[in-house]
Amino acid sequence: MEYHIPSSMSVKEALARLYPDSSRRTLQNWLKAGRFSLDGKKVQREDLPLKEGQVLMAKETFLPPKVPGLKILYEDRYLIAIDKPVGLLSVPLDEGDSHRHALGLLRAFLNTDAIRAVHRIDRDVSGVLLFARGKEAEDRLKELFEAHDLHRQYFAIVEGRMEEMSGTWNCRLAELPNYDVVESPEGRDAITHFEVVHRSPKYTYLKITLETGRKHQIRVHCQRAGHPILGDSRYGATENTVGRLCLHAIRLALVHPFTKKPISFFSPIPGNFKKLGSHALPQVY
Repeated sequence: MEYHIPSSMSVKEALARLYPDSSRRTLQNWLKAGRFSLDGKKVQREDLPLKEGQVLMAKETFLPPKVPGLKILYEDRYLIAIDKPVGLLSVPLDEGDSHRHALGLLRAFLNTDAIRAVHRIDRDVSGVLLFARGKEAEDRLKELFEAHDLHRQYFAIVEGRMEEMSGTWNCRLAELPNYDVVESPEGRDAITHFEVVHRSPKYTYLKITLETGRKHQIRVHCQRAGHPILGDSRYGATENTVGRLCLHAIRLALVHPFTKKPISFFSPIPGNFKKLGSHALPQVY
């Protein structure tokens, strides 16, 4: 991106015009990271005076920041992708929640409320989670999710040995007042594609692709198939071998809603899954 300076102003003023949804702290961090150049030369001072006709250039992508408690996989001016750890909420459960959720950690570190949630993964699920920067980015990303115009892939370890090598689970799911999700004629369509990548004497290892993204969709579909996800006592599991729900969001791919370039975000299979043999699995991406 390039910005032709229309009149005398400082770098700070020019960046505020370019990124109205970003906080001053965020813009200062971007300057320090070397994201901007002026007439081809690197610029890092926000008080540097600019003259009409000069050209301020910005890289569209740059090295992600280090946020305490989170791993940033990717960041640009429109979106942020993180590798959410197990046990951390995606968003607050209510308005009184502290910053101990992914959305709050990002907003606190970047010092802006312009970070917006566009989807979520369960507290007990780890992996790729995407956020928008600003209202326009939120709207465009939500359109992609609502149209299912992106690729969301998970890795799961389920109880028992599945007979099928691949298939599709399709039913209507509804949420009960106690927040459990069940099959119901009044529910919304939920479609999950699965592929067996490995079997052990006790478990089956699945690559799962979401066509829709309903709450607890994968967990309920695995339960209905007679193979609940390992560690998921809420939906029928009888074992908890590694002390967590064995479901992980490994990949999210989409066409960038602004640059129109294909982008993919990856999160490796968690280390404690290796206790169950996942270290010997073929490539599941």
